[in-house]
Amino acid sequence: MKAARAILFGLDRKVIVGAVRVVIAEEAPKIIMLDGEPYLAMPIPPGWDAKAVLAYGQEIPFRPAGVVEVAS
Repeated sequence: MKAARAILFGLDRKVIVGAVRVVIAEEAPKIIMLDGEPYLAMPIPPGWDAKAVLAYGQEIPFRPAGVVEVAS
């Protein structure tokens, strides 16, 4: 078990929206949820040390066809 830093990128994969510390039992998690927003593992950006950090990109949650959502 070890701890690692995970950098969370926005939808455009360019802007860092946050960093979290994760504890890894065997392998890095495939998804991180932060404030109800899903972040999926992505390739490490060029020039970064892959052993020092994990990278996750924000994803748009799946919405079933025909569902209408309204924000007021």
